[in-house]
Amino acid sequence: MSSTQQAETQRLFFALWPDEAVRAQLARVLGKVPLKDGKRVAAENLHITLAFLGSVTADRRGCVESVAAAIRGTGFRLTLDRIGHWPKPRVLWAGSSATPVELLALVQALTEGLRRCGFKPEARPFQAHLTLARKVSHVKPGLTMEPVVWQVDRFCLVRSSTLPEGAKYEVLASWPLTETGMPDAPA
Repeated sequence: MSSTQQAETQRLFFALWPDEAVRAQLARVLGKVPLKDGKRVAAENLHITLAFLGSVTADRRGCVESVAAAIRGTGFRLTLDRIGHWPKPRVLWAGSSATPVELLALVQALTEGLRRCGFKPEARPFQAHLTLARKVSHVKPGLTMEPVVWQVDRFCLVRSSTLPEGAKYEVLASWPLTETGMPDAPA
């Protein structure tokens, strides 16, 4: 591999990626949220970030894929049942009032493995959330949502590209949350 190929990077993150049925439910929830300002996230971009990696070289990508393949996790039910707003980053999000222990174990396993690949863990504690809209300055108090139940059975490595029309995400690979931890073929 040439030094030019090694120096090329991709902007990557690990995420929970909803199937089409969950994505459709989330899009309906998002459509019911009254927004005075901001930009709704496109339904095809809805996800929960587990670990943001940033710009990653091919060598480091191999390391993070090895970490993911070694994870032995189990699937879990995640109920997204609350809406929140972070004023400083101006993000409207959906989250769970009870984070499953399996999700916390998955994030912990990723964090520990990524350290071995040279990544520094996020300083803030993990808070499972799905961004619904960005650049939201004002939110009606007391927003509620109909719960969306998501049977999570895999996690993904995703590439992020910034385009003039906005972010584009591509699932590069996924790993089932079973005791085997065997990777699926790239999506």
